[in-house]
Amino acid sequence: MNEHSARHDVLIVSWGGGGNLPPLLAAGKLLAARDHRVIVLASAATRQPAVDAGFDVISYRRSPDPAMDTAFEQQAVQLMAIAAGPEIALDVREVVAELRPELMIVDCMLPAAIAAGESTGTPTVSLVHFPYGLARTQMLRGAGAWTTDRAQLNITRSGLGLEPTTDDLAAWESADLLLVTVPSWFDLTTDYPANVVHAGPLGVTRAPQEASAPEGRPLLLLSFSTTVMQGQDALIQRVCDAIAGQAGEAILTLGPAVSAETIRAPRNIEAIPYADHDQLLPRCAAVITHGGLGTTLRALAHGKPLLLLPLGRDQQFNAERVVELGAGICLPIEASPGEIASALVELLARPRFREAGERAAAAIATDRPEETAAAALSGLARLPR
Repeated sequence: MNEHSARHDVLIVSWGGGGNLPPLLAAGKLLAARDHRVIVLASAATRQPAVDAGFDVISYRRSPDPAMDTAFEQQAVQLMAIAAGPEIALDVREVVAELRPELMIVDCMLPAAIAAGESTGTPTVSLVHFPYGLARTQMLRGAGAWTTDRAQLNITRSGLGLEPTTDDLAAWESADLLLVTVPSWFDLTTDYPANVVHAGPLGVTRAPQEASAPEGRPLLLLSFSTTVMQGQDALIQRVCDAIAGQAGEAILTLGPAVSAETIRAPRNIEAIPYADHDQLLPRCAAVITHGGLGTTLRALAHGKPLLLLPLGRDQQFNAERVVELGAGICLPIEASPGEIASALVELLARPRFREAGERAAAAIATDRPEETAAAALSGLARLPR
């Protein structure tokens, strides 16, 4: 198939891999299931996941690929400059001119792509994959443009014939819609502009009737980020050492960021590159994780309590919210195997953690995230629902 030959209703703009990508592709699947034609603009880091999701894919022509083997924190300045730079903006504008989409859904970390949408008059959605209230509050306090190189962005906007952004919030909220894949009750309670919509987690498959607690030896899910993070391997090893002396069993999903050769997994832990968490979670008694939003919300959507050891980014906030909900325990990253083992025993022994997880699952189901997202997306471009 000629990837430029057909008219597409929806263009998804991706670039970096990680926790930002699954909700972006889930939004595409949501519209594809409603008979919208979807195509993905992808880098080398996002091409294969987009193909695996069943989408037609087109590649960037100018923009360099992201370096996914290095932690974001170690290359933040370079990545933010590229994400706000003219190469991405021009690539997106050319693709829009060829495909003429009625709607564009953009990774919120790509302000240059959002500017390209504005310059072409294309209804544009910024898909936000973290608690936006946290970012918005920090920007209001003058803590910067939240992972956006605004100086470079304004240069790019000028090249597109757009006025510069006037402040950090204006840079973030210039899209027609900010679709936040976080429940409103999980995010900070604050004032949001009308173009911010909280949908909740997208792409979660939950069976209508699940056993609330697996029988026999408890099974644990261990999941620690799909991108490289500092301290990641050492944390995973301490968790493995903690579980080595436990009666239960665990499945450790390594993802692309961790090599099995770097982890000494005991006999009661199965380390695998990937597993469908939606298929695995109904069998699990609990989840041990760094607190990334995707894993955290997926665990809560399945009603599972969590033991959280935040590595950085928004993970401390996510962990604190889980603790406030009563659905988990948070430990510092430097917690010893003994401390992790003790917290796990408490998490499994006290029914209140499981009950709080089940209440969170009920709240997510009541929110109907997929319907909320579909209505917001379809309404923006007046696509048929």
